[in-house]
Amino acid sequence: MAEEHFEEKVLLEWEAPERIFVKRGKKYFQNLFAILFIFAAIAIFFREFLLAAVLGVLGFLQYALGTTPPGRAKHRITTHCIATHGQEYPWEELEDFWFAESNRETVLNIDTKRLYPGRLFLLLGSLEKVKVASVLKKYIPLRKRPPEDFLEKLSSEVSRRIKLE
Repeated sequence: MAEEHFEEKVLLEWEAPERIFVKRGKKYFQNLFAILFIFAAIAIFFREFLLAAVLGVLGFLQYALGTTPPGRAKHRITTHCIATHGQEYPWEELEDFWFAESNRETVLNIDTKRLYPGRLFLLLGSLEKVKVASVLKKYIPLRKRPPEDFLEKLSSEVSRRIKLE
């Protein structure tokens, strides 16, 4: 069977922030670093210096992401692939998609067949999700309910119970 070669056509193109940005206040970081300091002190007491270092790195990462606004990313959906952040993901490597809301932003989630990245997260910005869904449905199925694994459940439960601000 001969493989069909057809010209690549851009179906949808938009620009949006690279990640969700929530500007954090001074109180948030004071609480975060107090909690991390306590856990690091406990780790050092038990001579777990590597764990204490990892906690310090995680605190620094949270500080850097919470104070630095994200850059802009260009996303493109074509007849051959989805292109984002300089990478192309052919339709054969994509499984399904769904939308999620996070901090008043609409996020397009696309599961891939690759080990890395296993999931693409694309912010829609001002683009309507109905428009995106109508294009994507031609190539991959829309998942009604997103999967939630143990870590996602744990993360949402901890963040719901422990308020840092």
